[in-house]
Amino acid sequence: MTPRAQFFSLMKRESAPVLSWFMAFFNEKTAQRLLGTENVQTDCIPDDKLHTGACSTENRQRKLAYAKACGHFAIGVGHGGGFAFGHGGPGEFGEWEIETGENFRIAQFETGVKKEVKYNPHFYHHFNYPVDSATDLDKITLPDPHDPARYAGIQDESDFYKAQGYATFANLNGFFSGIHYFLYPYDKLFEDLLLEPEFIHAMLDKLGAFNLAAAEKLLQCGVDMITFCDDLGNGTSLLMSPALYREFFLPWHKKLADLCHQYGAYLHMHSHGNINKIIDDIADSGVDLLNPLDPCDGMDLPALKAKYNDRMTFVGGIDKFFFEWDYDKQRDYIFALAKNADGGFILMDSGGVPENVTKEQFERIRAIFHDVKAAYNQFPGKNVDE
Repeated sequence: MTPRAQFFSLMKRESAPVLSWFMAFFNEKTAQRLLGTENVQTDCIPDDKLHTGACSTENRQRKLAYAKACGHFAIGVGHGGGFAFGHGGPGEFGEWEIETGENFRIAQFETGVKKEVKYNPHFYHHFNYPVDSATDLDKITLPDPHDPARYAGIQDESDFYKAQGYATFANLNGFFSGIHYFLYPYDKLFEDLLLEPEFIHAMLDKLGAFNLAAAEKLLQCGVDMITFCDDLGNGTSLLMSPALYREFFLPWHKKLADLCHQYGAYLHMHSHGNINKIIDDIADSGVDLLNPLDPCDGMDLPALKAKYNDRMTFVGGIDKFFFEWDYDKQRDYIFALAKNADGGFILMDSGGVPENVTKEQFERIRAIFHDVKAAYNQFPGKNVDE
């Protein structure tokens, strides 16, 4: 069966395979070193102008090679999409490079916010936010989510990957993260969830309208899955009370899930941290897949799968220190995870492949993933598109 068919077999509960998906690499240089330059798309970092629409023919081939090299079952559409989970492509605010050096680069996004990325060691931060207080609401200027140029060639790109046997996904701005990435500083956002709730709702209305419109355009292009990032927890608990999540962000998650389901597509959410207190809410919203479920954060993938398997597919379950372990510990851990979960989930790292992983170490990890998938991947014979 194709990777695409394997994915649909899992989602429809026709079988209980183990699939895998590397969330990202810390940066493109790490990916090129570990996978080979020819297997990494060239548009995963911005150049000096904004790009929209589908990626180039060359990068389609590179995305395909990247998926094969990583053992993925799905490929992201759009210029810049497909390298890091939840980031890149026309559903997220685009960026272009404004300054670069030997060990850093600075990009600007469509909202005006800027991002500095440093290499070795990896570090990034956002600055130059367009909004500084509740009086700045009118300063929010978002691109037109209905602009046809934004989605030019996306359906053709999606169809290309499907014909090669892969599921397709499109990245979308988050709702919580969409504010603190692109509009308003992180610390002030937390303050104003309590102090200026009407202001936060007003920002969410603007951002949410863009997100839903962009998602619908992408769904009309035939993508199988919408992915987005909203990190809602830390190592011990939620970043906000369950009540605040339910007031501000849950309604938008539900709207997005309902929209995906109208088009027969899936919604895949990323949220780091201990979010056990709102798992019921996330399941009720209609989110179909959830990652990364890091056990260091108190997230127990096998236990959650046993409770929610008829409502959500879980992705992740890998300890954040996994890349620091020796081979035997890594292999034992992955096979124990698969056994305890009884298959039927998707392996994903908790935060990207670090810069210090050697090629030899990475090859061993790929071999572990291959072996555990081979042990669990028994599929029915029918083709997903029949």
